[in-house]
Amino acid sequence: MTLLRQCLLDTYLVRLRVIAQFWDIELTATRQREAALELALAMADPQTIALVREALSDEEGRALQALVGSGGQMPKRVFTRKWGDIRTMGPGRMERDQPWKQPISPAEGLWYKGFVFFSFEQGAEGAYEAIFVPPEIRAHLPGSDAKKPVIAVDPGPEPGAVFSTGDFLLDDACTLLSYVQNQEPRLRSGQPWPGGHGHALLKRLRIADGAYLGFLAHLAHAIGWLVADDSGYLRLHPDSVMNWLNDTGPGQQCRLVAGWREDPTLNELFQVPSLQPEDTGAWHNDPRLARRAILQHIAACTPKIWYRISDFAAAVKRVDPDFQRPAGDYETWYIRDRDNGDYLSGFESWDAVEGRLIRYLISRPMTWLGLVDLGYDSSVEVDRSSHSATAFRLTERGAAILSLTEPPPSPPDRASRLRSGFRVSVPAERRYERFQIARVTEWVHSGDRYTYRLTPGALKRARQKGISVARVLEFLDQVTAAPIPPLLESALTRWDERGTEVRLERSVLLRLANEQLMDQARASRRVARLIQEQLGPTTALVREVDWPQLVAELEAMGLLPEVTGLSDDSETRQLTATRSRLP
Repeated sequence: MTLLRQCLLDTYLVRLRVIAQFWDIELTATRQREAALELALAMADPQTIALVREALSDEEGRALQALVGSGGQMPKRVFTRKWGDIRTMGPGRMERDQPWKQPISPAEGLWYKGFVFFSFEQGAEGAYEAIFVPPEIRAHLPGSDAKKPVIAVDPGPEPGAVFSTGDFLLDDACTLLSYVQNQEPRLRSGQPWPGGHGHALLKRLRIADGAYLGFLAHLAHAIGWLVADDSGYLRLHPDSVMNWLNDTGPGQQCRLVAGWREDPTLNELFQVPSLQPEDTGAWHNDPRLARRAILQHIAACTPKIWYRISDFAAAVKRVDPDFQRPAGDYETWYIRDRDNGDYLSGFESWDAVEGRLIRYLISRPMTWLGLVDLGYDSSVEVDRSSHSATAFRLTERGAAILSLTEPPPSPPDRASRLRSGFRVSVPAERRYERFQIARVTEWVHSGDRYTYRLTPGALKRARQKGISVARVLEFLDQVTAAPIPPLLESALTRWDERGTEVRLERSVLLRLANEQLMDQARASRRVARLIQEQLGPTTALVREVDWPQLVAELEAMGLLPEVTGLSDDSETRQLTATRSRLP
């Protein structure tokens, strides 16, 4: 912070004389530099500062106290928004108009009395103009260093319906890690998650929402779980992943919350559905500022008590409106309203920008992370993909993460279970066991979400990664509640020795009227590559996924196939036929 001596050296002589008159200092110098040095020496006296402080008006005293309480410095925009403007004047106009006789605001009064000066500072949003009290004066003024204001918001009514995620994100993080371990998906340029794998993974998640999957995948990258090799294939970072899987449930959640809170690359302002920020390069925001501030204000709420989201946003606006704009810049951020295209600038657009961002942070990432539950006016309005929630409450786990309460007790310990059909059921909270079991099994889509089946394909995949059948049986014996059934042990050992002896697969049967037609069909390169296996002179097997293209190729040969027992989607057939003719 600039010292008083330098501040005065940069001040017009006419203002120096006004400051000296208010401080009852008789200047002997007539030149600007000498007058500034003489004034700086006299103004640093603690007794003089105390006497002059008492001569301020009540409004000027409160404005000065607010500035001192903020560490002695504020963005000029923020200070003048509450305490009034300071008119810009050159020495000639200043001497002519004498604005110190009737200042237009408490801020201008402090300016001409020598308590405040301007400087340019560098912040998260770039350079900004600040107003400050020189340290020689601030050291002798009553006040305290900057402290974040604490909001006060009244509890709201009980909602008509509640949506709670609990440990969903923890469970789904384990699911994502298992999927990457087994499938090794490949990224395209600029993607946080391979699009072709999204549909398959969404079937396994607790919340089947593309935005939720995007959030989870981004978080996995930010925490350092996922890395892409030179070819774009996703790999797991083993140390980071295993450290998380071996942690307790509360510890796992804390790591996810911390990873989100400190991630500079996930910019929620650009994800609010009703906003359309324009990245012009002339402005930028730091999303971590908004997250940290809202988490701090959420900590002022009582756990398990419902609050209306609109009341919470209004409370933040009262005490900490600049939570994401520390420089108080409401003019140069280019943000449109997505519905009508209007630019949202000026402090009057706070509700349309900051208010919507607060709603988004509460109803999306903070809910997904299990920090809050959402409340709705009626059960009809419960929609995980919308912003129709009207209230929230801080969860027990959320309160513990914010250091408000002790962590809730852990759920009763449950063991994994072996079931008929070579299946294994794993409790959701046993995420390390589930990850390890998923490496050697196939996921089963059933009512019991975390059920897996031991299959030849999964065991072959495990063998390729150095996991033997003996190790699989040993691990199952460690984590399940009962001894390994002899039938299961015998079947896995037999497969290990002899490989796959029985195969079931779904195919389509192709029947032709005579051998000549079969020869004609096999002579076509496009048809031949679709035939999986010829069973006889006039019959062959075709993969189920290929039958629409086979129909298109046979039609191109002048044949009219009859399709029995298959879904005859003419639009799909037409698209397939078009693709088959592309070079």
